[in-house]
Amino acid sequence: MLETVKLEQRWKDDYLDLLNYAKQIGDAQWQNEIIQTLSKSALYMQQTTLEYQISQLWHQFDAVNKKMLELYRQLRETDNVYVSSRLIEEVWGLKLQRVEIGKQLNATYQR
Repeated sequence: MLETVKLEQRWKDDYLDLLNYAKQIGDAQWQNEIIQTLSKSALYMQQTTLEYQISQLWHQFDAVNKKMLELYRQLRETDNVYVSSRLIEEVWGLKLQRVEIGKQLNATYQR
């Protein structure tokens, strides 16, 4: 949440800087466009936050897949029953994590 607030403030500051520059160079059309954009800042920030959340979820999903591939590789290479059992348990936990991430992604896309 704090990151979102910082991002929103930085975004507004950047647009206010652009507005000041547009005023300095006397570009009225650009000034109006910037003012319109600033008036829709909540919508822009909501969209940016949503995109960030989706990106983070996909990174998590990819990390889980990568870890699962590594565990499957280890499973193929081991002859130890105890190690195999432990690896299978880890894979199962990662599968559950992946399902949860998928649910979160689905919920995010449904917004």
